[in-house]
Order: sequence, then structure tokens, then C-alpha cells
Amino acid sequence: MTRYLIAGAQGFLGRYLAARILEEERDAEIVGIGRSAAADRFFTHAIGARRAPPKLPATLDGRYRYRQLPLSDSARLRQLIREFRPHRVFHLASALHTAPERDLIETNIEGTASLMSALEGSDALLIVGSSASVYGEPVAVPIAESAACNPIDLYGTTKLAAEHIARIKAMQMGLGWITARIFNVVGPGQSEAHVCGRLAAQLASRRTALEVGPLDTTRDFIDVRDVAAALLLVANCGERGGTYNIASGHETPIHFVLSELIRISGSTVAIEQRNDLPRGVRRHVADVSRLRRLGFVPAHSLAESLRDLFRYQQAELCPYPRVPSSPNHLQSQAASAGTRGQP
Repeated sequence: MTRYLIAGAQGFLGRYLAARILEEERDAEIVGIGRSAAADRFFTHAIGARRAPPKLPATLDGRYRYRQLPLSDSARLRQLIREFRPHRVFHLASALHTAPERDLIETNIEGTASLMSALEGSDALLIVGSSASVYGEPVAVPIAESAACNPIDLYGTTKLAAEHIARIKAMQMGLGWITARIFNVVGPGQSEAHVCGRLAAQLASRRTALEVGPLDTTRDFIDVRDVAAALLLVANCGERGGTYNIASGHETPIHFVLSELIRISGSTVAIEQRNDLPRGVRRHVADVSRLRRLGFVPAHSLAESLRDLFRYQQAELCPYPRVPSSPNHLQSQAASAGTRGQP
């Protein structure tokens, strides 16, 4: 039996990762921790004008337990790790890129330091959930893991600092670790803090006009279900001390995302483009050759991810009956659906 500890377990990605583990490993046991109170039936974020928490498509089984435990509580965290003795620890707890400066520092930097202190004496393998934002504006694309890291905002800076803290502390303690730099996640249940979730929610709520930012930037989108599969693969097969880009390897302009969501929704909308909104980096796409060498192949196209995202938002925001999603939606409805946004 393999025991997993997931920090940030009630986040968008954390829920999908727990679902993937339970589906893949019939004897797995998971303890999830996070700042928020247990929410077994709902996501912890809200969507739409009514700001109601959206429902989870399904629930996790009895092999999963959740404890409200922030990373800042080092004493209780250390006690939990000693009692549970996890084999794998996924560090997915993170403030969003839109969070205030204090939250970014407390969660991404101080939270990581607290987790590393609590892991002292453990023989677990740590998988650090980092972000593509650590690269900043790339000198060349696709971006390899060996590329220079020059983040352009505080979010990317705190994620890079978290990587360094985890690496240095792990080396000092003799702890195995792997860094996973996750690119732009998309999929059913995503919040409006991210570009795909925001556009899908606006279209699902039947708006007649969409206000958008720059559409010529590019990103590397990957389905949240594929991210969960990639993280588990890296944990089981990845090189200790190694860094892996978790991405699709496909560069997609934001205007494609917009046009595809409009096509999926069947809407006729006016586009109001605001060029005064933050642009972020101009181009982002990952070199995923290291991940592919482990045998990873994404199971979802971007079109499928956007379709499932829109149908999910539509079911939550509109009064008419729920539209069925794809047959493999949320791992065949076997489990429930946290980081990360457009850098």
C-alpha cells in the first residue's frame, strides 16, 4: 500500500490528482490537507455572478481523508507526517497569481519552508508543484527545463523561491525530491481566475459581449486530468532531483481559445478588446521531451478540454438541464476535481 500526502488537496489540481491516484492504485491511501474547511461536495472557489461554490462532479471514496491544516502550522503538520508516514508528498499548496503580495509570500515561500521543516526525518519522496511562470519571458521556445529562470512578477518569483527552498532543505535532509513546473492548466471546474475559466463562464452565462485582454499572446495549455496523470507518472518514474515541464508541448494563441469557446457555445457575441490589460509574457510553450521519455502522452486535446470546461460552466450557471460531458470526464466520474493560471 502506498500512502500519499497532498498539500493543497482541495485546490483544482489537488482534487483531480487524488481522483487519479485512487483510480490507478486500488490499495492507495491519501491524506489531503489545506487551509479551507472540508468541502466534500463543492469546489472552494466560486463562479458566476451569484458567487456560489460550484459542485464537484463526484466524490472521493473512503481511502481519502481530508484535514484542515495550513502549512503554517508546523507542529501539527510534523505530527501528521510522523503518524501517517507518507511515501509520496505532493506539494500543490499555492496562492493564485492574482493573490496579494502578503499571501504569495506566506503561502508560496513561508508555507514551503514550514512543510520542509515538518518533513525532517521522513523518507518520503517530495514532488514540488511549481509553475511555468518561473521562466518569465523566454529567450527561445520551446522552453527546456535547463532554460534560465527570470520571472517577471511576484508570483513567479515566489514559486522560484519555493523551488530553491525545497531543493536546499531536501539536500540537507537527504530527502528525495522532484520539481514539476506546471504550465497552463485547463479543464472542468476551473475558476474564473484563469483565462479559459473566465471566458467559458462569461459565455455560459449568456453574455452578449465579452471583454478580453490581448489575444496575440501564446500559452501551453494542458488538461487538468493530464496534469494529474503526469504528476503521478513523475512521482513513480521520474529522476530524483530532476525537474520536469508538465505541459502539452503545443503553443496556442489566446485568440484560438476564444474562438473555440465561442464555437462550442454556439453564441453570437461582441468582442470588446482592452489592450490596457496586463499582457504577461508574449510566448510560452514547453519542451516536454523529458516528460515524454517517461512515456507520457496527453489523453485530452485542447478542444476537448475547452468543451468539457464550457459544459461544466453551463451546467452550473444555466437553469436548463445539465449537458453530459465526455465519457471520460473526471476519470469516468470516478472521483472529484486547484494551480494554476495564465502567467
